Amino acid sequence: MSLDIIDTCILSSLQENGRMPLSEIARRAGVAPAIVHERLAKLRKSGIVRGFCVRLDPRLLGYTVTALIHLRTGLAAEVGKTIEGLSAIPEVEEVHVVTGEYDLVIKVRACDTEHLQQLLVRRIHKVTGIARSATEVCMTSPLERLGPLVSPPVPVPPADQARGRDAW
Repeated sequence: MSLDIIDTCILSSLQENGRMPLSEIARRAGVAPAIVHERLAKLRKSGIVRGFCVRLDPRLLGYTVTALIHLRTGLAAEVGKTIEGLSAIPEVEEVHVVTGEYDLVIKVRACDTEHLQQLLVRRIHKVTGIARSATEVCMTSPLERLGPLVSPPVPVPPADQARGRDAW
């Protein structure tokens, strides 16, 4: 599905505020709310919009440590089971299959470094297929996004406005 300026405006508005009323999105896009409703349904059906979620602040929930853990798996045939096992651990926030020395990189949240250590020893290293790991603790996370940022469309002024009144 190719996106036009209306779709881009809808997506940009929802990234800014996932609870923005359709009437406000319509005002921004310069179309009727019914058009926004229809376009949003198409964006959902195409899979571009996968759903709506609440963004929680992990620090306010007591998860003050963020870590990236690089994992090497034993057998490539077992990587599916490894991913399944990692997905069952609530503190695992993301799983990425990567190239290079390691096979997977996971992002985890822990309450403190002691919790992180217990998570590694008692849960992550017990998952089927994990052969080796290397952990990096994030000092800060100045940018975390849910998906790529969709830039709002830049309004193009009518030709006579762009030239100015004195152009004639």
